[in-house]
Amino acid sequence: MKSPVRVMLLIIIGILVIAGGGVAVAMYMKHQHPTGAAKTHALSAKEAAALQVTLPQMTTNLESSGLIQFTLTLQADNKSTKKELSLMQYQIQDDVNEIMRQYTPDQLRNDKGLNDLKQVIQKDINGMLDTGNVTNVYFSQVLVQ
Repeated sequence: MKSPVRVMLLIIIGILVIAGGGVAVAMYMKHQHPTGAAKTHALSAKEAAALQVTLPQMTTNLESSGLIQFTLTLQADNKSTKKELSLMQYQIQDDVNEIMRQYTPDQLRNDKGLNDLKQVIQKDINGMLDTGNVTNVYFSQVLVQ
């Protein structure tokens, strides 16, 4: 009687070891070779340009009696995001102007300030989008007075 119980126990343990090994291999492969949205590839210059939305030149008052004049380009992650950005252009301009009014001229006269501003704009616009993301924000022209 002990023999059938022992054989059954060994079979169950064997199945658990094989199943555990399968899960471990699957997790390893997923970590080593991400699929779907996790995969990214560098866009060619032509592909990147096709996914950009350039807003018209804007001039905004800054926090402490200064002005900034700038042209902003948004890099979309796909065609549907680009279309959504184009449709929301006026809301985005209003939002960006609101963000700009929180900065002083001194904050925007150096690279660190402009990079911080880019991150804030990117995060804010991504919060406005229903699908997709802005992957980068570019200032093609900036004049701080």
